[in-house]
Amino acid sequence: MDSGTATVSHGFMDGCYLKDDAYNGAATLVSFHLLRFGLFTVMLIVVGPFVFRIVAAFFDLERDFKSIVDHFDDVTGGLMYVYILFTLGNYSHTFGWVTVVFYFVGLLAYSALSWLPFMAVSIPTWRTWSAEAWLVNTIGLVLILVGAGFHIRWASQAEILQWYLPLFVLATASVWSPVIVKWLQHYCIDNCPDALGIERRTRWAALAIVIPRSGAARRKYQAEEEHQLAVLRERAEQYAATREPSATRQSRGSDNDCDDDSYRPLSMAIGTTPVATQRSSDTGTAMPNTNNNSTSRLNMPHEPPAQPHAITLTHTQKQEMIERKLRNLHYNNANSDGSMPLYRYQLHLHHWQIFYILAFFTRFDEFASRACAGVVLGIFTHGHAAYGLDPLMERKGER
Repeated sequence: MDSGTATVSHGFMDGCYLKDDAYNGAATLVSFHLLRFGLFTVMLIVVGPFVFRIVAAFFDLERDFKSIVDHFDDVTGGLMYVYILFTLGNYSHTFGWVTVVFYFVGLLAYSALSWLPFMAVSIPTWRTWSAEAWLVNTIGLVLILVGAGFHIRWASQAEILQWYLPLFVLATASVWSPVIVKWLQHYCIDNCPDALGIERRTRWAALAIVIPRSGAARRKYQAEEEHQLAVLRERAEQYAATREPSATRQSRGSDNDCDDDSYRPLSMAIGTTPVATQRSSDTGTAMPNTNNNSTSRLNMPHEPPAQPHAITLTHTQKQEMIERKLRNLHYNNANSDGSMPLYRYQLHLHHWQIFYILAFFTRFDEFASRACAGVVLGIFTHGHAAYGLDPLMERKGER
């Protein structure tokens, strides 16, 4: 492309736009300018918050204490918000000295309002507001609606109203959709808490499919059974050792010397030979053990277990294996064998969220629109600099 040829945008949904069009970028959804982005970012997450904290410390304004780690989290978290806002809000073309001036006007003016005793309120407590708080907030709402009317008019003139209003509804979904999510959470807790265990059901289905076909699972199950058998064998040998001295066991030469009914069934059940004699297959008489190590079989080391052989798990065994595994799901914050951490929530709409959304739609190359952009950006900065990027839904009983 020749250097003298200008790039022209043809619609609101066009791609990255770097030069002016008839609406100075207002008709383009995505735009980016590296230098302006850098200045925009420094203003919103470094200079603005620093100025507020100094002013708040001087006048002892309401704010949360923040450590170095808290400030670092605000900066790293704010980078994501600022990047999205810059690229979708047309600040590549509208960010300038007007926005900067009114940014600090909005930041300091809102700080002054929060200093007033009757303005120490939040939106969830609107039922307890004083008359003065209602007056100030009503004036603010009227100013927002008047500004919205001008921006809708400019959108109509730029022929993008068919995109402007639907995208505004989509952007505000971050405010109204949590109402639905909260209702669904409370409904499930009250009526069908088991329905929230879909991950457990998914894991159960996977185990039901894999375990019957898994040779490794069958071998593991068999190894567990053989281990239990080895434990029983060891207990039987220890029991036999306490019943009679080893010298007596070595001197016995016939089965008649081992008629203890309490010992014989246990040894037979686990496959041990409690006497140190061998019976002649021909004569049926007891023959002495001629092994050089003429000791009782009970005193000999354990024989190695038999090699695993293919087994088929019964339905009950499969279910036992599945339930045993389901009691050890990999949740870091909950015991899968107990109740899941299901909490009730309340909505807490913060002013940083409201004015952050509005900042996406002050995208027009008009002095008033740039001034409005500065004001809403300043109020957004006050919210995250004073309190942090708090979530919209909070657990009941927590701030």
